Amino acid sequence: MKKTLAALALAGSLALVGSAPAMAAGNYPPLPPAAGVNDGTVTPGQTFTFTAQGFLPGETVTITITITTTGAANAGGTAVSARIPVYQAPQTVTATADLQGKISVPLAINEPGTYSITATGNTSQRTVGPVFVTVAAALANTGSTTGGAPLANTGAGLANTGADSGLVLWTLVGAGALAAGATSVVVVRRRAKSEVAA
Repeated sequence: MKKTLAALALAGSLALVGSAPAMAAGNYPPLPPAAGVNDGTVTPGQTFTFTAQGFLPGETVTITITITTTGAANAGGTAVSARIPVYQAPQTVTATADLQGKISVPLAINEPGTYSITATGNTSQRTVGPVFVTVAAALANTGSTTGGAPLANTGAGLANTGADSGLVLWTLVGAGALAAGATSVVVVRRRAKSEVAA
């Protein structure tokens, strides 16, 4: 009788232990839909963390990053801004939700501006967000000329904005002068040869 009870107890505990991981995976309560970032204002290239929840456990989530404004806006007046903003296409990143339907993704944006970030579950089609992040162009030097704090090196280089129209013009003028000089050398040599032959 004792051996039978021991065998039943062992079999019951094995069945219970075997089913524990399966029960644990479904025991997490679903989290309410929400999204956020750990820092809403960053410098170009600085890493921040985007978190979102409310998805299915193990679901693939697409994170969409859309620029809403670029750099500094023209504050008005009679001057015309020399730079026309060109908006980029939205960028996407994917992540997999954990057992509670939550994602946490490190992101870094290199161009200044304000960005909107949303997350959409590929199976549930649930979208959370938007969350807005501002990428500041540069930090201003607030120190005085008599011992103020120096500018911090943020590691961000100047943006390549393309060729200057003056540079293109002088390149064409230089190429034209070079072609005229080569033509005159050819003409002078032909005249010299024709004079020697005559």
